[in-house]
Amino acid sequence: MLKEAFGFRYAEIAGMVDRSEASVRQVGHRARTAVRAGRPRYQAPVDVRRRATDEFLSACVGGDLNRMMELLAPEVTLWSDGGGKIRAALRPITGSDKVARWILGILTNRPIPDMGLHLVDVNGLPGVLITSAGAPDSVFCMELDEQGAIDGIRAVRNPDKLTRVTVP
Repeated sequence: MLKEAFGFRYAEIAGMVDRSEASVRQVGHRARTAVRAGRPRYQAPVDVRRRATDEFLSACVGGDLNRMMELLAPEVTLWSDGGGKIRAALRPITGSDKVARWILGILTNRPIPDMGLHLVDVNGLPGVLITSAGAPDSVFCMELDEQGAIDGIRAVRNPDKLTRVTVP
């Protein structure tokens, strides 16, 4: 993108992003191939996403590890953002067992004072807001695959990013 849009050479881009020139060329090649393929990313209908979010939230609150894993795709990935200020996973977590156990760990091993759970819209899509004593603690948004299983979870815990979140 930097090459095509701004006319930078691969060597310049490599210096900007602290990667090898060969790596930058490969990333550019993959990006151009993906754009040319023109395949839109799957977006489940909002009602399907809402139902999956509701069911997953119920399983989490009930501590039902088996049900959580049934709702997660086998290769689900969870990304968390603590901004270096709040404890969060430093790398993406992959696999239904690891993701389910990580979420249960947040809900059970680290008691959240006066915890509240709210179904909310996150950028127009269903999500879950966890509050602590009425203030935002975390926001989770789920991505679904074509079969309706949760194949991606974005967890934002960075307090700087939660300042604009309104509690219902």
